[in-house]
Amino acid sequence: MRSQESEELKLLFIEEELSQHGEWLADVLTEAIEKRKLRQTDSLLHSIDYDSFHEGKNPGVKFSFLSYGRAVDISAYKRNRHKVNSFAVAWGQKENTMKKKNNRWYAQSMYSGYYKLVSRIMYGLGDREIERLKGILANRKTA
Repeated sequence: MRSQESEELKLLFIEEELSQHGEWLADVLTEAIEKRKLRQTDSLLHSIDYDSFHEGKNPGVKFSFLSYGRAVDISAYKRNRHKVNSFAVAWGQKENTMKKKNNRWYAQSMYSGYYKLVSRIMYGLGDREIERLKGILANRKTA
């Protein structure tokens, strides 16, 4: 009985941490998009969402947004290796170009919080947290 209670406590703790991480990540990605002014139609911004799920006994968090937003991030890393400025070669002048926006919003935001989540799950289950979770489990059983 004691090990079953311990497993329930651990599972509830992990579920809560994953849910908090999903909410935090949604906020961070939204802020990153707004900060970099990558908003044209706001459909990417409004499509950011997360959901907790269970696969068997394993909890998880699923994060979703429109796929073209991720493609913006990926295209920032691709550069033509054989870049030739034909305008400068033909006319001897430099082309008027605008600076590109910093649109690397996904990877930096996503992976900045990953290790924080891992450390909170590994080391965050203290005595106070155990007592709080026991109270939640007791309320669930009486309801």
